[in-house]
Amino acid sequence: MQVPQPRLIVDHLSRSFAGRVVVDDVCLEVAAGQVTCLLGPSGCGKSTTLRMIAGVDRPDAGRIVIDGAEVSGPGRHLPPEHRSVGLMFQDFALFPHLTVTDNVAFGLKGDRAARMRRVDELLERVTLSGFGAKHPHQLSGGEQQRVALARALAPRPRVMLMDEPFSGLDNRLRDGIRDTTLDILKSEGTAVVLVTHEPDEAMRMADEIALMRGGRIVQSGAPYN
Repeated sequence: MQVPQPRLIVDHLSRSFAGRVVVDDVCLEVAAGQVTCLLGPSGCGKSTTLRMIAGVDRPDAGRIVIDGAEVSGPGRHLPPEHRSVGLMFQDFALFPHLTVTDNVAFGLKGDRAARMRRVDELLERVTLSGFGAKHPHQLSGGEQQRVALARALAPRPRVMLMDEPFSGLDNRLRDGIRDTTLDILKSEGTAVVLVTHEPDEAMRMADEIALMRGGRIVQSGAPYN
């Protein structure tokens, strides 16, 4: 039986700034429905790796392949909007002047009826049905995080990149929202790369943990109990 190809391949990726190596020969493979966590201290190259996968920063060397198509490599750099990559950040990055419905629908294309069906489906999945007319300032931090998740998932990205997405939530909310997020991402078959500096979060969410130090992955494997 043929083994499925990884949804995301990061192949010998490197990046330097002003002569300082920030990401050094990083390799990753992430399957559909898999969560891989980049774990390490601030400044070790985690977020720069994420930005290169997203396409907002350009590698000095290496390749990035999504579902068998090279999106970054020698002589090739596909812009972010053509990579089928979703982004989630700790500050949620919602548009304050748009309603919840319009925030979630922002990246969708097609006729309005189809877009609204997708918005309604996702708001139900994140338990925010009935919140569509509200604005972000009317929501709690946990509700804003779930809107951000729905918006990121709306275009059905093949890869989701998450940069410390739960650090802005208090401990009372964090576990439940983290579990909800993980369940939805896995059910959508999304390949996930999560950046964190918290070992407990990595252990709770990841199928694989890649430990980063000084721009390199120094150890990787499944979390242990």
